[in-house]
Amino acid sequence: MRVAAVQMLPLIGEFEENLGKIERFVEEAALNDVDMIVFPELTVSGYTWDGKTLEKGARFFDEVAKKKLLRLSRERQIVIVVGTPRIVLGNLRNSLVIFKKKRELLFYDKTHLFRREKDVFEPGEYFLTFSYKGVVFGTLICYEIGFPEISRILTFRGSKVILSSFAFGKEREHTYDIATRARAVENSVFLVASSTSGRGFVEFVGRTRIVAPNGKILKEIGAGEGMIFKDLNPDIVYHYRYDEEADSHAYLRNYKIHMYTLQKGRL
Repeated sequence: MRVAAVQMLPLIGEFEENLGKIERFVEEAALNDVDMIVFPELTVSGYTWDGKTLEKGARFFDEVAKKKLLRLSRERQIVIVVGTPRIVLGNLRNSLVIFKKKRELLFYDKTHLFRREKDVFEPGEYFLTFSYKGVVFGTLICYEIGFPEISRILTFRGSKVILSSFAFGKEREHTYDIATRARAVENSVFLVASSTSGRGFVEFVGRTRIVAPNGKILKEIGAGEGMIFKDLNPDIVYHYRYDEEADSHAYLRNYKIHMYTLQKGRL
């Protein structure tokens, strides 16, 4: 399974330009036999807290981008995971959309909102896992990397790879570095992190990376725009989850779920 992660700076309100860049990265990925490509948070609109811009971006996605990316996914035989604002029952949501080459789309709406995102977005109500070529994938968006429970739930639902999209501020770079590796090693999953880079709404961290189930960084982009891809072997997660030998930590083998449930309102 060859998975790619894109690093770019989506421009606020420049929907056509952002879409053109998405299409070019998808074409490049297809030339490299990539099965799945992941883009940053709010790729279509650019990251902002301006509600009017986000509403326009949501309409652009629904009227223009959705059809183009669905066709591109089918023609190039590639799964596209892209961030966009969208409108659900009259309310804005910060979403990832998964194009799986067919007419059906999958949506994940960010459940844990960061700072003033809460003023413009309605949070989602559920976590998303999906299967592709026999492999289960989980999804999360940016700030949610800091909530270990989300990644653990995705793992318990069968995820061997977690796809994560970021617009993470550079001033919190140490948090991004630690949390992306920690979620991978805690759950023995591959973590594919597509990150915004450059100066836009804020200065973004970049450092798009693919992390192995032992927490090692397999590939990473520093600054600037670009794409990385890696062939992932999902079967190796079993070694790190259950084998008590060599470099495995076997956290899931020794996980005591009965001790982590709420009892009379207390942990």
